[in-house]
Amino acid sequence: MHHAKKIMQVNFEEKYLVAKSNSLVEARYKLSTNEQKLILSLISKIEPEDEDFKIYRMKISDFMELLEIKNKGTYKDVQQFTRGLMEKILEIQESDGLLQITWFSSVKYYDGKGYVDLCFDPKLKPYLLGLKECFVKYQLQNIIQLKSSYSIRIYELLKQYERIGKRVFNLDELKKTLGLVASEYKQYGHFKDKILKVAQKELRNNTDITFDFKEIKAGRKVTDLEITIISNPIKGKVAIDIETIKVDIIENGIAKLGGYEKELFEKLQKYYQLSRGQAYEIVSITLPQQGREYVEALLVYCWGYYERKIKAGGDCQIGAIASKAFREGWQPQTSLFDVERKQKDQETKRKQEELKQQEEDAKEKEERIHQEAEDFIDYHLSDEEALEEFPLYLESKYNFFFKDRYRPDMKAEELKKGNLRLFLNHFVREKYFKPDSK
Repeated sequence: MHHAKKIMQVNFEEKYLVAKSNSLVEARYKLSTNEQKLILSLISKIEPEDEDFKIYRMKISDFMELLEIKNKGTYKDVQQFTRGLMEKILEIQESDGLLQITWFSSVKYYDGKGYVDLCFDPKLKPYLLGLKECFVKYQLQNIIQLKSSYSIRIYELLKQYERIGKRVFNLDELKKTLGLVASEYKQYGHFKDKILKVAQKELRNNTDITFDFKEIKAGRKVTDLEITIISNPIKGKVAIDIETIKVDIIENGIAKLGGYEKELFEKLQKYYQLSRGQAYEIVSITLPQQGREYVEALLVYCWGYYERKIKAGGDCQIGAIASKAFREGWQPQTSLFDVERKQKDQETKRKQEELKQQEEDAKEKEERIHQEAEDFIDYHLSDEEALEEFPLYLESKYNFFFKDRYRPDMKAEELKKGNLRLFLNHFVREKYFKPDSK
């Protein structure tokens, strides 16, 4: 018997909770900011005890307000919006394969009624209904003010790990999760400025969490991001002071410095006239990433650059030079260690490639000789050799198998086709295909 679905009236109440399974948070898809806000608003209307999706009904006027459509006399823009949304695929990695799916199974507009009904695809049930474990939950108000669609996705990805406080992303995988194709934001600097830093600022100003990030490199290429998730509990209630929080984080970090890091921190302030925040950034980020030699070499270079400018009658500050050098990642031309390190890396890489090629050549040679021996057995090995010479070879080289598998009454064909074929191959190779003969 068919049961009609219940209808749920949807309005934008920011106090409602959004709950999504971790698999859905990690799914690969790309939506606009408004598309995400619509979907999340509908998800926020799902109740914990729901066993099935309802029909989610929205007033067209609310829809148009969400899309910031000024002309109240037409619904064409709204219809175009939902049509485009229904064409967008999300990919969920399930235990037995990849699921490609759309968000909605149907969208229905009613003539003269002023509302629209939206139905989630039934295959989304495991990811939105009856969630008991492995899911993320947050208030709708945390994302409703965000302007970037990527900020919303990053917020959810970090919210999963809020209790842990840290998350490491492979850069390429993060881009795929955000729905970016290979041609988008190829250069890390563009991704950092247009997506990462925008999300950092938006989350800091509008949500209950914020974050700092550390770049992990292979050589000079950024391959991974280590994100530190920071609680931002009273944002949106005016009482928060982000700068105070930032200063507290820095001061807590400074208090934990010891040994070389502490000496470097003090030197950066005393001699290179950097602020506490700038000095701490070099000690906590640049130093672990680039190493002590790079930092020291760049400081020497900065000081020499500063002295040359002053000698030439220029007006400059050592603090400004050092700040710019570390911010832009200058490479000191006079740094001998940099040349030596590059040469060492190249030599290591050359040796690794040489060893890999040797292994491949050896494998290829082994396979070739093995096959040549196989062909020799089938087309050239005489019965006399198989019956007289091979048993002597087997007894001397593989005595166990001689006693266990060989019988004096065995025929030549039986030796060639039976379970002694492998040892016959070795016999032929040693007699006719010496390793150093190829």
